[in-house]
Amino acid sequence: MKFKMQLDSFDWWIWAITLLFIILAVAGFSEGYYLVIAISGFQIVYVGIREKSLVAFESQVRIMYCALTLVGLWEVGRLYFYVLLLIGTVLVVFFGRCGVALFLRKMPWNKDKFCSLEDRPG
Repeated sequence: MKFKMQLDSFDWWIWAITLLFIILAVAGFSEGYYLVIAISGFQIVYVGIREKSLVAFESQVRIMYCALTLVGLWEVGRLYFYVLLLIGTVLVVFFGRCGVALFLRKMPWNKDKFCSLEDRPG
């Protein structure tokens, strides 16, 4: 994996802000969980409008990620689960790799989808 930051990408900034609030949540700022959920909900709307579909691959990634963030509503397990989200989001922000996208790509309806720029042909 190559280290890469896409400072000129709005999507990258959304993920970076999400990462910041995950870090704050794990560090003890409990409102951070709700902010991560809100940002993830925003991403569903934003990408859905951009892609003109909620079933497009990019939308699927945001919907699943948002669903995973909802674990933050469960006080008992939120810290452990958010540590996993923290690791996954670090991979997105600094390496352009997304575990959720890798998982969704394996679904039968997404076999022709790409998880990162490195996966694209040409």
